[in-house]
Amino acid sequence: MSSKFTHSQENSHSIVRNDNRSSASQPGSIKETINLQSMDNSTDNAYTSSSQGLTSSDNSSSGKSFESYYQQYYRDIFTKLPYNTQRAYISDYNEFAIFCRQAKLDGFKNDFEHNERCIKYYVKELCRSPLAYRTIKRRLSALSKFLGVAKLPNPIIRSAYLRDFIRLSLIENRKFRLSHKQAVPLTIDMVEQINNAIIPDSLLELRDLAIINLMFDALLRADELVRVCIEDISARNNTLLVVSSKSDQSGQGQYRYVSSSTISMVQEYINEANLDPKTKAPRQPTDLRGIHKGILFRRLTNHKTALLPFNENIPSHQANVLNYSSVYRIWQRIAKRAGISENITPHSGRVGGAVSLAEDGASLPELQLAGGWQSPEMPGHYTKQANVKRGGMAKLSQKRKR
Repeated sequence: MSSKFTHSQENSHSIVRNDNRSSASQPGSIKETINLQSMDNSTDNAYTSSSQGLTSSDNSSSGKSFESYYQQYYRDIFTKLPYNTQRAYISDYNEFAIFCRQAKLDGFKNDFEHNERCIKYYVKELCRSPLAYRTIKRRLSALSKFLGVAKLPNPIIRSAYLRDFIRLSLIENRKFRLSHKQAVPLTIDMVEQINNAIIPDSLLELRDLAIINLMFDALLRADELVRVCIEDISARNNTLLVVSSKSDQSGQGQYRYVSSSTISMVQEYINEANLDPKTKAPRQPTDLRGIHKGILFRRLTNHKTALLPFNENIPSHQANVLNYSSVYRIWQRIAKRAGISENITPHSGRVGGAVSLAEDGASLPELQLAGGWQSPEMPGHYTKQANVKRGGMAKLSQKRKR
């Protein structure tokens, strides 16, 4: 994604006419080209730069006011948003800038009808793409936010025609995308199959089993798992504090339940990681290859007998923590070892945990609490799936042993 951002950022500048380019060399100019790989050090530039391609040069007479609105929002609001939310906004703005360039459309103007037409064309393009329903909604929400911040006419909110057009387009789009793209659920029966089939005899398997069980119990997403710290787990309360999750816009964190058996697995993994594989002597608290604080799940050495060293204050050590690709490989490896033929992925634990709870009769509020959902829409979908097995045809089939 980082290279895509840099490429599309350069492309998005072509939307702005020459009469705006005189300020390109000024310090802090909103035209600075950045690389998202170093976003930690240049979020200011990334945020303001991404805004340039979204507006037409027709706004140049009021450019100073527009930029001041954006800079104020950045200072007072944007920097306080969760890191992943910042990245999502920048990416969404950038994708719209690419669309405008390819469709030969001006960016947003101080013109209600133009903005309405521009967004309508963008919605058509999004619905023709393979993007998920929620991704499309997020991109439109980001554009609505941009228009509000820039104080430009916002037809997403004010146009009854556009609102209905978006709603109906998304409904039609969702018919084709809702069910067949869903991850294969890892049900509680499959979790037990994994735990019975794999008797861990290495640090690698101890870590991987702890990951699978923790993701199922706490209904974790992959990006939530890789941020879990040892301090976040309470064995006394059987809880995991999920910090800054996708659905936690307040940033206060959410508590999820963790079973005693999973906590035992996590503790076995920690105990093994804190032993020197050669001497079997305990690692000292200063040994960065041990787990004494901070990130819980990390990469292993080539021999798979010890963790790679990690200190969050050392930039080069950031490569030693897990990412989505490494979590995906863990799931594939465990499935193969346990003889599971279904193509389970990191999201299978969250989906399977929800389905298992729904099949066990959990209420909608209980499902929302278990997975940290703010909206009942998605857990409600899992409840509907579970109810099918309680329907008339299911009962008839059981009665006739079909």
